[in-house]
Amino acid sequence: MARKALLIVLALILAFAAPAMAQKKSAAPLAAAPSAAAKGSAEVTNFGQRWTAMTDKERDLFLEGIATAFRILCMNVVLGGETKPQNAQDADKRFKECFLAQYPYQSSLIKQAMNTLYQDKANNIVPYDLMFGMALLKVKGDPIEDNLAKLRQDLSRRGQ
Repeated sequence: MARKALLIVLALILAFAAPAMAQKKSAAPLAAAPSAAAKGSAEVTNFGQRWTAMTDKERDLFLEGIATAFRILCMNVVLGGETKPQNAQDADKRFKECFLAQYPYQSSLIKQAMNTLYQDKANNIVPYDLMFGMALLKVKGDPIEDNLAKLRQDLSRRGQ
């Protein structure tokens, strides 16, 4: 069942990606997003500027995408593992344990934490996925300043 769902998702991705690849358009710059243009920014050059230029709806969709990725991961873990669940309740319990381990907080709290973290201009170089992890730690209440400073330093060295 999970394999069929995965195959269907892959087929849909390929079906939608093929026309886009055939057009051979260059990737649109981050500033091409409607929300970036609406804010009046001429060009967005980093993650923090792009995040702050997003509308709340776009931020919600970003977090929904991350949640969907974790749902797929957890379904694959639960149904594709060596030990298959014995019944639907067991599968549901294992899925919830997996998902809550990856996405333990409400999206609104994570979004608020990311908004706060990106308000600091020094964090603008931190990619969304890494900032998502920092936001989880912030919502949890863990001290993140030392880790965030090290992350910024590592990203600066890489030239990102």
